[in-house]
Amino acid sequence: MTELLLVNGTTGARATGNGDTLDFRSDRYDELMSAAGYTAAAVTLFLIGLFGFFLNLFVIAIMWKDKQLWTPLNIILFNLVCSDFLVSILGNPWTLASAISHRWIFGKTVCKIYGFFMSLLGISSITTLTVLAFERYLIVSRPFRNHGLSRKEAIYLVFAIWIYSLLLTAPPLFGWGKYVHEAANISCSVNWEEHTPNAMSYILYLFAFGLFLPLAVIIYSYAHIMHTMRKNKLHMGQTTKAEGRVAYMIFLMIVAFLLAWSPYAICALLVQFWDPSIVSPAAGVVPALLAKSSICYNPIIYVGLNSQFRQVLKQFLVKRPQKTESNCETYALGVSKLFTQSIPSTLESTRAIVKCTKLQNSFKEHTYIFGTENAKNIPKILEASEENYQHDSVTQV
Repeated sequence: MTELLLVNGTTGARATGNGDTLDFRSDRYDELMSAAGYTAAAVTLFLIGLFGFFLNLFVIAIMWKDKQLWTPLNIILFNLVCSDFLVSILGNPWTLASAISHRWIFGKTVCKIYGFFMSLLGISSITTLTVLAFERYLIVSRPFRNHGLSRKEAIYLVFAIWIYSLLLTAPPLFGWGKYVHEAANISCSVNWEEHTPNAMSYILYLFAFGLFLPLAVIIYSYAHIMHTMRKNKLHMGQTTKAEGRVAYMIFLMIVAFLLAWSPYAICALLVQFWDPSIVSPAAGVVPALLAKSSICYNPIIYVGLNSQFRQVLKQFLVKRPQKTESNCETYALGVSKLFTQSIPSTLESTRAIVKCTKLQNSFKEHTYIFGTENAKNIPKILEASEENYQHDSVTQV
C-alpha cells in the first residue's frame, strides 16, 4: 500500500504498493515482502476461502431446502450470506493464486474488476447489517406502529441495498477514484495512497456513505433498542424476548464485521490523510486478510443464535419419523382437550387451527417456532393465547 525504495539485485527499482511499476509480461518482479510472508498469506487465504465457502454454502442449502425459513428477516440475512459466499468464490481464489506467485498475476483489467466486486460485496454487507439494525429498532422500539416487513418489502430492501452499494463502488470504473494493487500486490482495492483531488474526494465520499453513515444508523438504532429493552425488562413478554434475541444476534454480526474491517479502514485513512509510509506492504497484508475473514463469522453466529434455523438444522441432520399431523393440528388437539376435557370438538379444532395459523404468521420472523415436540409446547402456546381465544369463543357462540 505504500511507496518503497526496493533493491532488485544490484540496481535500485522504485515500486509502489499499488504495483503500477510492475511488468506483468516479465519474469522479473519486485517482491514487497518475504517469501515466508507470501506463504503465510497463501495459507491464511486458503483457510478463509475453505471455511467461508462451505459455511455459507451450508446456510444457503438449508434455507433453500426449507421454505419455512423464508421470512422477511431471513430474506435480508440471506442477502448477507450470499455476499459472503460470493467473496469466497470471486475473491479468495484470485488472491490465493497471487500470494502463491508472490504478485498479482492477472493483469490490470482483472485487478480493476476484482477491486470493484470486492468493494461492492463489502459495502453491501455493511449496508445489509445497517438495514437489519434499523429494522430491529423499528420492531423493538416502536412495536405498536410497526408490524414488521412483508416478504415483498424485504425483497425491495435487498434491491435497494445493491443499488446503494453500486452507487458507492462504481465511480472508480468511470474515472472518479481508482482500483489498484494492494497488500504486497496480491490483492486489489481502492487506491488509498494517491493524494490527488480526484482520489481524495472519492475516498471521502466512500467513507462518508459506506462507513460513517451506516455506523451512525447502527449506533442510533441499538442505543434506542437497549433503552427500550432496559425500560421494559420487568414487563417483557415472550414475543419481546424473542425480538431481543434477534437484536442480539444482529448486534454480534455487526460487532464481528466491524472488528474484521476496522483495522483495514484505519490503515486506509492513515495512508490517505497522514503518512503513506506508515504502513508497509507486509503490514498492509494483515488488515486485508482480517477483513476477508469476515465471511466466516456470520454463518457461525447465524446458526448459533437463530433458534428457528437450529430447529431446521436438526431436522436436516437427524432423520425424524414423518409426522401424521401438522403443527396446527397438534395445537388444535390441545385446545380442544382443554375446552372439552374429552373427545376433541370439530368446531373447537377448526377454530384452533385458524388461531394457530394466525399465531404462526405473527411469529414469522421471531426466533420462536413450532418444533417437533409440539405436545410439550402446547401449554406455553395456550398460556400466551388462551385469554384471546376464550374471548373469541364467547363472541362466536
